Amino acid sequence: MQTSQLFYNFIAMVLMCSNAFCQVENSTRATQQEITINFDLLDLRGTLHPLSQNDKGMVRAFVFLSTTCPISNSYIQELNRQCEALPSRIQLFGVISNPAISRVEAIKHFRDFDAKFPILFDGSELLAEVLQPTHVPEAFLVDSSGKVIYRGAIDNAYESIGRRRANVEQHFLQDALEAVTNCKSVLVSQTKPVGCLFPRAGVSVESSGVTYARDIAPLIQSRCQNCHRPGQVAPFSLTNYEEAVSHADMLVEVTKLRIMPPWIPGPSTFHRFVGQRWLTDRELLLLRGWVESGCPRGNDSDLPPQPALDEGWQLGPPDLVVRMQETFTVPADGPDLLQNFVIPIKIPEDKLVAAVEFHPGNKRVVHHAVLFLDDKGQARKLDRATPEPGYGNFGGPGFLPSGALGGWSVGNTARRLPNDMGRYLKKGSDLVVQVHYHPTGKIESDQSELGLHFVKKPVAESLKEPAKLVGSIWMANYEMDIPAGEGNYRRSTSYTLPRDVIMVGIVPHMHLLGKAMRVTMEQPGRPTETLIDIHEWNYNWQDEYYYEQPIRLAAGTKLVVEATFDNSPANPSNPSSPPKRVTWGEETTDEMLFCFFLLTSEKTGDLIHTIFDNLGHDMKQPRKDVSDTHEPKK
Repeated sequence: MQTSQLFYNFIAMVLMCSNAFCQVENSTRATQQEITINFDLLDLRGTLHPLSQNDKGMVRAFVFLSTTCPISNSYIQELNRQCEALPSRIQLFGVISNPAISRVEAIKHFRDFDAKFPILFDGSELLAEVLQPTHVPEAFLVDSSGKVIYRGAIDNAYESIGRRRANVEQHFLQDALEAVTNCKSVLVSQTKPVGCLFPRAGVSVESSGVTYARDIAPLIQSRCQNCHRPGQVAPFSLTNYEEAVSHADMLVEVTKLRIMPPWIPGPSTFHRFVGQRWLTDRELLLLRGWVESGCPRGNDSDLPPQPALDEGWQLGPPDLVVRMQETFTVPADGPDLLQNFVIPIKIPEDKLVAAVEFHPGNKRVVHHAVLFLDDKGQARKLDRATPEPGYGNFGGPGFLPSGALGGWSVGNTARRLPNDMGRYLKKGSDLVVQVHYHPTGKIESDQSELGLHFVKKPVAESLKEPAKLVGSIWMANYEMDIPAGEGNYRRSTSYTLPRDVIMVGIVPHMHLLGKAMRVTMEQPGRPTETLIDIHEWNYNWQDEYYYEQPIRLAAGTKLVVEATFDNSPANPSNPSSPPKRVTWGEETTDEMLFCFFLLTSEKTGDLIHTIFDNLGHDMKQPRKDVSDTHEPKK
């Protein structure tokens, strides 16, 4: 990334829109237990439900059931009726959490009883450990913030075991669901469940109780197979028992060290990110217990069906696919290159872009890409002036952009902006893709492509709704001058917001010497809060991090970025051996401190003002004279 690469991102975009935004909707809350679900579960049909992600603000009901408890079985048709009446923002799940029951047995049982709602197979008791049920059936209603707003009986049909009332007079779960549907508080937050005692057989993580079929295969499917399967970026597949066993020791090692799954922020409970890949302590223990007990296969009747994973485009078929118009040749050696490629965007009307999925044509040489917009044909003139495909330019695209669509870097995961938000794309604009190439030692070629996903509603209609337009600001420190051997070089930067805004996401950026980064906010009259905390920076796994719940920031909020760098021989990513002095610069072997923030606002004027104010703030930041590249300045 470059100093000026996002100087003018979104400025023209926001100038073209003047609708005011309404409040971001808050979830229904009650003073109840707050839980964190950091894992995903498969249902009996093999569908993966991303419970660890809740950017759409879903309310979820979990009802623990059994195949052997008659009281549990008697409620299946009632749960069918309740599930059918729910609005789309409320989900109802049955849960089987008994290691003694195989997946095949559970499938047959609930098919016989004609259950029409999804039944989660919690054979490893991950969900049971979080919610701690005492009976089956027992219902839990969890709001979008992770608070349990109701737990207990489904209704009062049973006075006790063996004593059923002739008439059901109180419908506890249904009343709670109706309250949430109508955005009201749940009046009765807890009742005593009546049923069979919850069968806590317990999956012992210190013994041979853990098996591949029941415990490890679902974990690998939900956590690993997106990359560890044929044709994907991972170096080996993990699609069956034999493949898992052959890499079993490595699985324990890389997960224990938090190298895999790739997720460099620490665990976040207050400001959670979309798609967090942080393994729970119980998942780590399951992996270790399985390996220590000899990697038992278990009963194949516990195996989940192989998931239907998307091939090619991570987000499904894009609304528009564009490609570099010509193949670009990267020389075998020499300095890194920043090459700008002009791609016409043919759309019949203005659009809001919800997501861009960048596919590098050659992963060996493409390090990152920044996506500018040009509605005046400026980049076409620059392209025509050079004989090669595109044109080279360090320090920006060489013209004043009319907007931007974000970027891509190594380790980036394609995601839609939350809540149908989007970046503005004007009809007739060119997409200018600035690609950072680094030579590999042999001549390489690249022809990258991009998939654009649009917000389905027309732009004018979207902008009548609250907080749909997204813009960007950034913070940087340009005084990088890291002595050779320095293992704890510190730099920081801060910026105070001039207007009220809503933070949608955050994008930290450093190079190979990056060690750690922490970003905090200091709102007037409130304690300091952490926005992201990266203890161990990994240059190979940079990403954009969207918040599940956008964060309201009042005018006067101070954003602070603190980073440390390691230019010692102990840093395995250090490109120089022995270490050399490193200064701020564009190339991979130089260093940077950037943090980008994706913002929206209730008022377009506040967003415009903040973007321009931030631009002026950045232009005033001191730039250290690093013309002497041999010795630190005196």
